Amino acid sequence: MNFPTVGQSFDIEISREIDGWTIRIPEIGGVAHARRRSTVELAARECIANTTGIPIGYVAIFVTSEIG
Repeated sequence: MNFPTVGQSFDIEISREIDGWTIRIPEIGGVAHARRRSTVELAARECIANTTGIPIGYVAIFVTSEIG
């Protein structure tokens, strides 16, 4: 089993919903939500930091799929 490490990059998948954006983070099995597209990355980083314990400043994300 691979465990997240400090400075690790996470791939995310986002999709537009009626009330905002759904963010899927497959590597940790996480799902987050953002009201605006401009806040998707922050919401994903916060979810990853809270789930893994990695400080938010060390979490990098990459949008691999955007629907909507």
